[in-house]
Amino acid sequence: MTGSVAAPHRAARRAIALATFLTLVPLTLVVAGLNELVLVALHGTRADAHAFTAVNMAAGIVGVPIAMALFRRGPHLRAWLVALLLVDVCAFLGMNAAHSVPTLLAWRALDGLTHLPAVTLLMVAANRLAGERRGATMGLVATSLMTGVAVGSPLGGWLVMHGPAAVYVTGAALLAIAAIASLAIPPLPADANVGGGHRYEWKRGSLAVWMPLAFGFMDRFTIGVFVSTFTLYLSEVQRITPSQRGLLMSLFMVPFALLCWPAGRLADRIGWYAPSIIGTVAFGAVYATYGVVPRAWLPASMVLSGLTSALMFAPILLLTSEFARRGAGEGLFGAFQVAGSFGFLAGPIAGGLAVELTRRASGVPAYDAVFLGVGALLVLLGVVAAVVLAPVARTWRESTAAAPAHPADHPTSTPA
Repeated sequence: MTGSVAAPHRAARRAIALATFLTLVPLTLVVAGLNELVLVALHGTRADAHAFTAVNMAAGIVGVPIAMALFRRGPHLRAWLVALLLVDVCAFLGMNAAHSVPTLLAWRALDGLTHLPAVTLLMVAANRLAGERRGATMGLVATSLMTGVAVGSPLGGWLVMHGPAAVYVTGAALLAIAAIASLAIPPLPADANVGGGHRYEWKRGSLAVWMPLAFGFMDRFTIGVFVSTFTLYLSEVQRITPSQRGLLMSLFMVPFALLCWPAGRLADRIGWYAPSIIGTVAFGAVYATYGVVPRAWLPASMVLSGLTSALMFAPILLLTSEFARRGAGEGLFGAFQVAGSFGFLAGPIAGGLAVELTRRASGVPAYDAVFLGVGALLVLLGVVAAVVLAPVARTWRESTAAAPAHPADHPTSTPA
């Protein structure tokens, strides 16, 4: 590739990474101040606070297939992305102006309807631009995603001390800047192999094509249990203060975010198969020890969790990208997001039920059994994926070796 071609594509990758980061910060910006935003500012209840989170996720699950269907009809990626982000700006400004809980929840639903589809289209843009360096590009997207998540929560906690308006206006400003950054993404042609109409081609008879969705679900499921049940465990059993809990979580999230890009580059070198399987099994093994690891070892456990999560997550995005470009269709990215959203909804619910159902005679839940069970599910997923995806990895490797060289960054379909 010549330097004249590489430079614009590097600029476009940076624009996608920046837009992804700025889009993800508002997602967790509102989490730290949930009590102040709902209970204090609008005199809501704890149920209202839970609804504030749930309605956003539920609306996102509905919004992704609608947005992808509209995108198929008018495949102008940049225009749809900018429009979604600008509507999300309005949603944040609407939440700031809300004077009642129902109004707040209505604007929060609009946020969900636009935010998750915007993230999905950013993944589609990264996939179209990736060329032969798919692992590095998808790893960069993963790093941007997780860095935005990691930054949003502490920033929101600091902003909410200055009032709800500081949170909502900052979120709106970040989304507006994300929309501006998205304008730097050039018109990107779809890969010729993405499938008819860019749909996700469901092949129900093949277990392999369901694996990206299984990975997406379990990734968010484990995070859902982590942010709910593990937080309770740290408070109730380990007697760790809120500031210490925040530090422990940052020891997980920061390595996770920073290591996704190197993990993606590693996948470019050795393939997605080994890192995704090893990462999944290793993360499951570490997760299973959360309830028994000594308190002094928890920081090391969190860092190890971040490392293994990154080793798992970036290659899984590469796997999803490869399925999409080898005929499954770009709709797979939407399905991946929906599966992940269901996982994030199911995680706290499953964790809450497990906590109640495993209470010992002392009244303390069997947290060790809960974390062991979730870790075992991850290990099981890794083992199943190792068996199911081995033929896929071998076939793709052989087809790539046999294929003639072609320019990586010049797809052959119509620009979108």
